[in-house]
Amino acid sequence: MRWLFRLIGAFFSFVWRLFWRLVWIVVLLCVLAFGLLWYLNGDFQGALKQAERSVKIGQQSIDQWEKTGQLPKLSQTDSHQHSEGRWAQASARIYLDPQMDSRFQEAYLEAIQNWNQTGAFNFELVTESSKADITATEMNDGGTPVAGEAESQTNLLAGQFLSVTVRLNHYYLSNPHYGYSYERLVHTAEHELGHAIGLDHTDEKSVMQPAGSFYGIQEEDVANLRKIYETSE
Repeated sequence: MRWLFRLIGAFFSFVWRLFWRLVWIVVLLCVLAFGLLWYLNGDFQGALKQAERSVKIGQQSIDQWEKTGQLPKLSQTDSHQHSEGRWAQASARIYLDPQMDSRFQEAYLEAIQNWNQTGAFNFELVTESSKADITATEMNDGGTPVAGEAESQTNLLAGQFLSVTVRLNHYYLSNPHYGYSYERLVHTAEHELGHAIGLDHTDEKSVMQPAGSFYGIQEEDVANLRKIYETSE
């Protein structure tokens, strides 16, 4: 009978040692990731902020799992309510929040370039938020099942935007569980910028599909954008 107790004791001892080894591996990986971010960015504060974001996202996922037994479901790209707004002309000044994640900054820049290349609208980058029509930034919200959002202030009588803030949601876009590649991240940025210049959701093959961020800017998107601004040209 003693051999059975020894076997059970050895088993629990093995599990305990394995648990702490896994803990140390996770700690080591976090330290290595932090060091890599610092090396690539050359910016201690930036690396620290990105590490803090990752920890927060992970903790929120754990909390959600403990409460419900599953991670939040991402049902759509955003929950945009179309306001029929547009700018006075087919151009707007845009400010990128310098404090946001570097991947998000890169995605916004690529999305801006892609929209500008269509010739249907022109984004002008500005370095002062007070001079911007549109502010591009980030959020970290697991309580809202969207990958991004576009919040607009609109003069309803004139049907024109006064200002727009677009946000990319870290909680979903930076969590590997949701499978957002960099390409889909750029499409999400294009989608939110599409709302910021007057485009609404569509079920057609379009960057403005309400879920998935699987498509970039399509010819139909460019045509729809031209229709919005053709009276101002």
